Order: sequence, then structure tokens, then C-alpha cells
Amino acid sequence: MAVGNHEDERNLLLQSHLSQDEAEAEFHEFEFALHHISEAFARWSSSVHEFVSGEFLAQPDVSVLQLIRMNEEPKSAADIGRYLNRDDSSNILYALRKLEKAGLIEKGDGPLRQTTYRVTARGMDLTDRYAKVRKDVLLSTLGATFQGEQELSAAIKTMWRICGLYEQGARSISVMRVLQGDRQAELRERAVPAKPAAKRASSGKPKGAAGAARKAG
Repeated sequence: MAVGNHEDERNLLLQSHLSQDEAEAEFHEFEFALHHISEAFARWSSSVHEFVSGEFLAQPDVSVLQLIRMNEEPKSAADIGRYLNRDDSSNILYALRKLEKAGLIEKGDGPLRQTTYRVTARGMDLTDRYAKVRKDVLLSTLGATFQGEQELSAAIKTMWRICGLYEQGARSISVMRVLQGDRQAELRERAVPAKPAAKRASSGKPKGAAGAARKAG
């Protein structure tokens, strides 16, 4: 195990329910590293945007903005979902509304049923400044992280294979859910918390019945 130099992190992984043997422990460390990469990239992306704009923007929204700028071609919500490997269309639309309200993007000229977006002059300026900071801070240190372009290229190929691993896993789960239709429906029903039973009057009678009894007396 090589999770930093922290003994508590090593113990966390080794004693986890996800590490029942050596192979599982190794894969758990691998996934733990993926999680750390994801969080580090999110902090980096948001920090750079805030540095160049003075405004906070969550990493998924920064990625949407950067994607719209790419190739100087307007993008639709469907394009964004496809290129960023996302299927949460409602969140993408919400991000587009936020970026438009911030004056970073605007609607492009396209079919009414397929709205596209392009960066504004302000969006162009901020994405240019983002690119410069990225070059000055990250790209200038690549040599200390990767020994030559071949090592970086190998890392890129490995990351795409990792992506494929989890994509295939997600597809397998989708098939399993279909095959276990009744079982999945039962699980969903169990996941819904039961509503608390209605409180009864101290006499054990419903309030309406108690009131009727008093009137009759």
C-alpha cells in the first residue's frame, strides 16, 4: 500500500469491508486514488476559475464552460452530455442557465428545438486567462511528474482503459436491474420510509368518534 505517508489512511484501507484479501486491498487503493484525483481536479478547476474571475464556480460548471469554448463551435446540452460523459441532463441545463446568467455564454443561432450555446466576450476572456494559468502552473511542472511524453501518453491510455472498465461495469448493472425487475421493485419499495401511524386519542377512539360520543351524552 502506498497511500501517502499516513498510517491512518493505510489502516483505513486495509481494515475496510472492501479489502477482504490482498487483491481487493490493491483495488481499493486504486479506487481511493481515483477519488483523490477527482477531488483534487475539482478543487483545481474551481480555484483557477475563481482566480481569474473573482467568482466561485463549481468544477462541473467550469467544465461545461470550457467545453463550450472548444473549437469555437456552439454546443447543445446533448453535445455537452456526450463529450463530458454525463447523463444528468437536468443538471446540465441548470449549469447552462447559471453560465448564461453570469454573462459567460449566450444562446447561439440554431434550430428552435435544439438550442446551442456559445461563449460571450467575457466568457472568451475568462477561458483565455484560465488556459494561461493552467499552462503556467500545471504544464510547466509536467516534467517533474512524468518522465517524457511517452510516460504521459501511457498514463492517458491507462485512464481511458479505467474509464472503459467502469462504463462496462455500469452497463452490466443496468442489465442486471432489468433481469431482476421484480427484485428491484421490491428494493425500491423498501427504500421508501414508512409513514408514522396516526396518533390515537388517549381513550383509544378516533377524535371524531369521541366527539360524537360526547354530543350524544
